[in-house]
Amino acid sequence: MKLRTTVAALLLAAVVPVAAACGTTAEAASTSTSTSTSTSTSTGDTGFAGGGRGGPGAVDVSSVTTEEELVALVQEAYGDAGLDLHRGHQPVQDVLDEVLTISHDELHVRMDAGQNLAAVAEDLGVDPQTLVDALVESWSPAIDDLLAAGTITEDEAEQYRAALEEAFTFRVTWDGEEATPTFSGLDA
Repeated sequence: MKLRTTVAALLLAAVVPVAAACGTTAEAASTSTSTSTSTSTSTGDTGFAGGGRGGPGAVDVSSVTTEEELVALVQEAYGDAGLDLHRGHQPVQDVLDEVLTISHDELHVRMDAGQNLAAVAEDLGVDPQTLVDALVESWSPAIDDLLAAGTITEDEAEQYRAALEEAFTFRVTWDGEEATPTFSGLDA
């Protein structure tokens, strides 16, 4: 009986952090709710749904109304290295579901076995660039909206799209070792 209790405790200790990262616990949901109402743009607290911690819900690209928020969105695209290969995939889960066509649980099994998103895609016969392109496309409306509002120029919009592609390429191909770059905006 003691062995079963110990094994159960170990499993719970391993599962709860991953479940929280994917937004499958009530605590993660309440954390995301309070985070998503914030307007701070500090690392890990971007003010977007998911709050930079991989909480429930997708990033709401329609909420980006300033260039500062766009910079935070690009940084968010890199993911959170503190969540290992998962990198807080919940904000991009809809795209992962659509492109990879596997369940969230299967994705976890593969990532827990050491596969990054590129390896998962390749195993499924999907070119990792297809995944990167879909991720960029899903977050590009934030750039388009700022361009349409006159907040950024066409040249700046292209630079932000390139930065978003670089960030998502990093996220998809992350080897588990390389430090996450910091995106602080376009170079002057």
